[in-house]
Amino acid sequence: MWEFLKKGGMKLPNFLIVGANKAGTTSLAYYCGQHPDIFMSAPIKEPMFFTSTKQGVPISQATLDNPYFCFTLQDYMDLFAKADEPLRGEASTAYLANPSCALWIKKVIPDARIIAILRNPVERAFSNYKMYHGNGVEKRTFPEAVAQEIEAGPGGLPHGQHYLSLGLYASQLRVFKRYFPDERIFIGDFGRYNEDTAGFLQDIFRFLGAREFVPPDLRRLNTSAGHYHKKGQAPLLDRDLAARIAGYFEKDVTELQTMVGFDVMKWLEPSGETAAK
Repeated sequence: MWEFLKKGGMKLPNFLIVGANKAGTTSLAYYCGQHPDIFMSAPIKEPMFFTSTKQGVPISQATLDNPYFCFTLQDYMDLFAKADEPLRGEASTAYLANPSCALWIKKVIPDARIIAILRNPVERAFSNYKMYHGNGVEKRTFPEAVAQEIEAGPGGLPHGQHYLSLGLYASQLRVFKRYFPDERIFIGDFGRYNEDTAGFLQDIFRFLGAREFVPPDLRRLNTSAGHYHKKGQAPLLDRDLAARIAGYFEKDVTELQTMVGFDVMKWLEPSGETAAK
């Protein structure tokens, strides 16, 4: 079905940053884009092509509640039309949390390399909440949002109103591992990404088969704190609530530990620092 792509020399990405949401993917795409061997999708960083199920919204009409998507294969390929670099990538954080995306990526780009950065799911959920709360989209308190999501169950709330389910990484990665071999999946630790960004990037570049390179600009982009720059103090996460949320993730984190090479069990023990962010 997709053989014409190879015969016609049409350009598609050969690696995808699939998530997790609020785990530094915007910055990672920016760093990769500085590498001389890598072209990142342009002008759209997060095309969400593999989540497309209906007619899209023109970019000029897009809003937070009604985002644009690239819905045709030609639209998607156009994002890479100017690429001369051997490595082509895009970063759409919705892919990790949408099980059907893994299958469609496999169908369209069977040899793709997959990159997933995992963040403490309690911190990730609260960071996600702060982003929506800070830009005025989310009116509920975080405890209210969490309680409603747990009560509604999986898929019980509209897009943009769920924060916990996006952090169920083991169940999400299980689907990707069904379609892609381990050597084509890079699972990174957000904690190490923060502590040693340059070293972490070398691991990414080696995984992609790119030369060693330190991006000249390593500033962090799109942080939750930025949404409160003109609005005063960001909300704080109560320690007791953090502990209860950690319990929600216990089963998934325990399974995840068998799938990754770094310590994730510590995520179940919220620290004072976690409770203050």
